[in-house]
Amino acid sequence: MMKALRTTICAYAIALLVSFGFVSSALAGSAEFGGIFGALHVSMNGAEINGSHTTGKGDSEGGGSLDESTKGRLGAVIPVAGYELGFNLPLGDVFFLGIGGTMINGSAEFVEGDDFDNSADFTLEISDAKTYYIQPSISIYDNSAIYVKLGRTMADLTAIGDVTGAPNNLQGNMYAIGTTTMANNGLFIKTELGGTDFDQISLVGVGGSAEAQVEGNPIMAHGSLTIGYKF
Repeated sequence: MMKALRTTICAYAIALLVSFGFVSSALAGSAEFGGIFGALHVSMNGAEINGSHTTGKGDSEGGGSLDESTKGRLGAVIPVAGYELGFNLPLGDVFFLGIGGTMINGSAEFVEGDDFDNSADFTLEISDAKTYYIQPSISIYDNSAIYVKLGRTMADLTAIGDVTGAPNNLQGNMYAIGTTTMANNGLFIKTELGGTDFDQISLVGVGGSAEAQVEGNPIMAHGSLTIGYKF
């Protein structure tokens, strides 16, 4: 999914450059977006881990340590809200660069996992997610712009249930595309579609076994709506 998303964003960025890289100053409007801004946002996130679960159950008859390993996907849908701070720097009549961060205070269930006999049920809970980003943008009219966003996301990850080990905290690369529309009084609305490709995590002690573990690469797709004010 993330490979397809990155390909789409790259194609979108190339199309922007080709379509608007040589536009006339009649479309100039980057100065309208320049300055410091603050905003509130809400988003719907689809989370998934594509990985494996190793039971750690040995072969008692042969005295070996044969593990049972299964591969699969765990997922959840997460609605969240947070805030955003940043600034836009005009780089010409049309182009401007946004730099900022989004913060989500609170927690939400990231994924849930369970087995047939309910001996290895667990929930991964994500909390206090932060994303720092750069946002190359192009003004297409005096009050509208389109952008590509690249960022780094970090969050706390907590395991709840039949586990004894703590998972790695989440870190990953975020990619997105979106639009911005601004009113004359400084209010603006952003719509965005993107995703985050997190680094691999490992969860040990699943189901009371010191050898049992779940590991994989979480991915998250999001669609968001942001309402803010440019000072």
